[in-house]
Amino acid sequence: MPVIAVAEPIGRQRREREVLGAGVSVPAGVSLRRLRPHEDGRGVFAEIFRGEWDVGCHPVQWNVVHSRPNVLRGVHVHAMHIDYLMPVSGILLLGLHDLRESSATAGQSTLIEIEGARPQAVTIPPGVCHGFYYPVETTHIYAMSEYWDPDEEIGCRFDCPQLRLDWPARDPILSERDAAAGTYEEMRTAFRKRWDELYPGVPC
Repeated sequence: MPVIAVAEPIGRQRREREVLGAGVSVPAGVSLRRLRPHEDGRGVFAEIFRGEWDVGCHPVQWNVVHSRPNVLRGVHVHAMHIDYLMPVSGILLLGLHDLRESSATAGQSTLIEIEGARPQAVTIPPGVCHGFYYPVETTHIYAMSEYWDPDEEIGCRFDCPQLRLDWPARDPILSERDAAAGTYEEMRTAFRKRWDELYPGVPC
């Protein structure tokens, strides 16, 4: 089974899970940064990025995504760009799977649940597959180290058994592209091909 890491337990989910603090077990190169919301009578303020933070991503593009309950986005993997993301409202269940054959954590799968009210920022390097499930209406923000390119969106079905991601929904709302996505092996082959085009001679 994958490790399920919870940013903060929310009580509404009753599935068995392993609650991990700073020692969350994630694929190599993935980092989590706990953000600090400041709340007063006006609302909440939180810093989500500072140039002096070593987040492993130098953003060139920021995007905001709003998702309805029971939506699942992914699973995708990129050969070029790094993602840096955090929820700002709702709940995000982040699935990760290390597709890199040369990685110390090759094949590792992890689910991380993060609340917008207690946000963490996550950095995802190339070669780590990721998908997002939203049990409630959720907004998240993400930055990219390269400009978005649809050709970089390599993916497979969210329920491919090789991912070993125990999503809480068996029939989530998917985009047309994600619903028609291929197999894990097809994704891995496409990723290898793209990696070799970008980085000849460098093991993935």
